[in-house]
Amino acid sequence: MATQTSAIPLTQPPLSAPTPTLQVPPVSRKKQASVLVSAFLTIVLTIGYNQCYGVFQEYYLSSKQDVLVPSPASQNTPPTALLTFVGTLSAGLTWAGSIIVNPVLSRIEHGTWSSTSSSRRWRRQLTPRMITLSGVVLMSVGFLLASFSSSIWQLLLTQGLLYGLGSSLLYFPLLSPAPEYFTTHRATALGAILAGGGAGGLAFAPTIRALLSVVGGRWTLRICALFMLVVGTPVACTVPQSRFPTSPAEVGSSPLNAEVDAETQERRQTHVSRSLFTKSTFIFSALAAIFQSAGAQLPLSFIPTYSVSLGLSSSQGATLLAASSAINAVSRIATGYAGDRLGRQNTLVLTVLVAMVSIFAFWLTSVVQASSSLWYGFIVIYNIAAGGYYALFPATIAEVFGIRQYAAVNGFIYFIRGLATMFGSPVGGQLLGRIADGPGAYVKVVYWDGALLLGATACVAGVRWTDARGKGWNWIA
Repeated sequence: MATQTSAIPLTQPPLSAPTPTLQVPPVSRKKQASVLVSAFLTIVLTIGYNQCYGVFQEYYLSSKQDVLVPSPASQNTPPTALLTFVGTLSAGLTWAGSIIVNPVLSRIEHGTWSSTSSSRRWRRQLTPRMITLSGVVLMSVGFLLASFSSSIWQLLLTQGLLYGLGSSLLYFPLLSPAPEYFTTHRATALGAILAGGGAGGLAFAPTIRALLSVVGGRWTLRICALFMLVVGTPVACTVPQSRFPTSPAEVGSSPLNAEVDAETQERRQTHVSRSLFTKSTFIFSALAAIFQSAGAQLPLSFIPTYSVSLGLSSSQGATLLAASSAINAVSRIATGYAGDRLGRQNTLVLTVLVAMVSIFAFWLTSVVQASSSLWYGFIVIYNIAAGGYYALFPATIAEVFGIRQYAAVNGFIYFIRGLATMFGSPVGGQLLGRIADGPGAYVKVVYWDGALLLGATACVAGVRWTDARGKGWNWIA
């Protein structure tokens, strides 16, 4: 059966100025499936692990751990904030690396490096595949060196810094071009891709918890190193190319692009222009990213430890973390589908609002009443809602700012998301009360998380309002 293909326009000119649209070579359904699967597996290996670091954190804080000397459990004031920072550092660097990785990728693809005789040779050898393979090696080495650590600062350099840098090198070359391969069902496709974070957490959390119980911390880290190398290497070899023309000559030679204006002959933008910094939609998008990323990671960091404070076992805490990942994965697909039909911005505002309300209605009440039932309810409601932001904000960026500026805006948003992730959970660790207080020790943590998501709700609503004010109101947006 012949493969169905069609030329897909990537930009839409304003109605008042009917300039020709940029046409790119047709893409087959088989290629779309390949991009979706490789990007999904990338999310599994990077975001999936980041979402279940809380299992390692709970282990490091327990009296049974065999990695840190002296044991944090033996200290009068356990270094919860520092151990939390190990996980948020890796998660933050995964996203913050966009500010460097995306521009480098664009220059490799479009040959716009400034040429000197001393650097010409290694630049010819530098390819997106080399970048992703280097990322896999760094991720694996980070886990391996962490297995020989005995102090928190060593974990910060290995399980935090090295792994985070490596995951960023793997993440962006495979994820940045992905939206270019989908149009009508872009939010659904990106939701399915980003569901890999939940799928990875679902697989990793109980597996890591079981390994920690059976073989201990050091051998668990070594097994993770081997897994990342074996599974990550073939994924790193599937880097898709940008579908934008790579040079003016290529644009002119294509019959599909005979009437492309000067803008379409430029390479994909990877730097945010100064004019964008003055736009209300951009300012609100950036602030929403800061508040949401700082607040959204916090419950995942504390699910295992808070579950133990309620009287549950470490294994039950890991199971709840896996369940939250599973719910999150399904939600990303469902909200992506809903966004394509009800409006991506509408759905985004609703999901962030529900996530914020669940913090106060379920988690805070669970803390006050020491109720595990309310805690279970929070995990379900929160993860249904929280998955919406991850699924919808990339498609919303493309919708609000245009696919031509997607790489630039998305890269910057990811950068500030990474920085914000690094302080949300560690500040929560500092606000954590005495372990002897049980669930009551988490009161300030919950208020901190709720305040962050309240700010995120206000900002995504601001994006919806300012975008509608500039383009005209549309109920489905």
